[in-house]
Amino acid sequence: MANGFKINKQAIRKMSREIEREFAKNPVRVPLEADHRAVSLPAATTVNNYNGPVVTVNGDHAQLAWDNQSVTQVQAHIEQVAPGYEQLAQLLTDILASLSTFPLDETDGSELRENANLVLQEVVKSEPDQGIVRRGVTLIKGLLAPISAGLGKAATEETAEAARQVIDALGASLPF
Repeated sequence: MANGFKINKQAIRKMSREIEREFAKNPVRVPLEADHRAVSLPAATTVNNYNGPVVTVNGDHAQLAWDNQSVTQVQAHIEQVAPGYEQLAQLLTDILASLSTFPLDETDGSELRENANLVLQEVVKSEPDQGIVRRGVTLIKGLLAPISAGLGKAATEETAEAARQVIDALGASLPF
């Protein structure tokens, strides 16, 4: 620095430590008053509850009942199926309801469920994309084909016949 003046950094660090110790012994308390009218906080997106069980429910129209004697839950969520796709929507709903009757492994079962739901989401649009519907139905038929041929480990003649009927009905239910 000019004229031989140097800053003693070691002395500054020592002085800072002594000031910190002094404030630790005698903390400074400053009362604050906030004007809550000027503050607008965003809505909380995450709630952490550390004093009890935590249940996280995701999804549209989710319902939850816990520790009740009798519960009645009703949802009035109705979607209109596009004209011409009613039979397909009914068939996919029936397949999803009776999915456990088909001897599918966990991966194939979840794949079938995902594709059936994808097609169902598409057929409630005012103008469904025929490509998405066709691909979903083809994949579902492909997942059921080994069962209809009796190739699965647990495939019985009844499940094979049911799979054949479902595959035929899927092909017949496409409006295009």
